[in-house]
Order: sequence, then structure tokens, then C-alpha cells
Amino acid sequence: MRIARIAALASTLTAAVALGGCATYPAEDAAMASCPHVSRDWQAWISAMPGPDAKRTLHITGMVDMPTPGYSVKLVEGPADRMQPPGLRFQLDATPPDGPVTQVITSAEVNYSEPTPYPQIREIMISCGERPVAVITEVPVAQ
Repeated sequence: MRIARIAALASTLTAAVALGGCATYPAEDAAMASCPHVSRDWQAWISAMPGPDAKRTLHITGMVDMPTPGYSVKLVEGPADRMQPPGLRFQLDATPPDGPVTQVITSAEVNYSEPTPYPQIREIMISCGERPVAVITEVPVAQ
């Protein structure tokens, strides 16, 4: 009888532990799971090289560590503040891979390059969800 009780208790405990791993998370937590664990090496510059049909172009690069391989990462431009020169806001958009993947932190390169109307930029703030990822305070102009 005692052995049966111990076996039943062990079975119940095993089921509880197994089901605890199947917990669901709110959508906010799922969105934050698509944010990088670590980011580094952020740089930005404005290319204002002369030439026919030349346009000022803002370039941003950086590295992010994602929770699995196969993430697609990009920067989405947001609003500029009203200061002169302005500060720009960007959102890091990370799309997880389809299907099962290995759970291993993997580095992904982020690149952004678009024409800009601004001759100078004071700072660039990059966020993922509500969490700040990086602030770039030096944005040189290459001429």
C-alpha cells in the first residue's frame, strides 16, 4: 500500500512538472521574446557624398543576439523629435523563424540604409517593444 502511494505521488509530481513547462505566456511576453538578449557595435552615419543624383543617406548598423537562429531583423523608422538637429526613433522588428529550430543564442546583423532629409542628426534611439536597445549619440556626416 505504501509503495502504491509513493508511486502515485511520484506520478502526480512528474505530471505537474511536465505541465509547468507548457505554460502559456501573455502576448507581451511573446513580443519581448522576439527582442534581442544583447546588442552591440551600433554605428550610424550620414553619407553626403557629392555627385549626380546624390542624396543624403542615413546608414545604421549593429549586432543583436537572438534566442534562436533564423530570425529576420530590420529597423523601422519612427518619429523624429522637434529639436535641431533632430533625434530619430527606430523600432527593431524581429520576426522569428518558421518551424522548430535549435534553442541557441545566435548573432544577427542589423543594417538600415535610406535617404534622409536631415543634414545632421543629434542621436538615434533604437527600441524593441517598450525596451530601449541602443542610443547612438554620434552620427557623423561623410562628405
